[in-house]
Amino acid sequence: MHGSATGPLAMLVAIVWRVLLFFVVVFLVWVTYVWLYAYQPDFLGYCYAKLRPITIWFYSLIDTRLPDAVKYKVSAGLSDELGPRALFLLTLGAVVEVIVLAIFQAIRALFRTMMGGGAPSSRPA
Repeated sequence: MHGSATGPLAMLVAIVWRVLLFFVVVFLVWVTYVWLYAYQPDFLGYCYAKLRPITIWFYSLIDTRLPDAVKYKVSAGLSDELGPRALFLLTLGAVVEVIVLAIFQAIRALFRTMMGGGAPSSRPA
């Protein structure tokens, strides 16, 4: 066991990296959405049109599955404007997060290899 790979300090470093990557993802999603909104509104319209059937499906789930006391409150939260946009932003966030984490893992593996740690699979756990 390596001293730097265990203990509370390693956990703290991992949490700090996760928080930093989270803020990078949020920033990249924000920048991407602003760019799409400003320069590619046709693409956003296309995505919203493709996501509209999913929004309608959510409305049908709300109408058929929820009790009346809750149904109107939930459907008010899913307006026609919010539904497709929220789905698009969630999807965009997931895609950006996958890309950022893949790049981070590749850089981390490359850094470990360059520092003489060998391939990540050859190190003891």
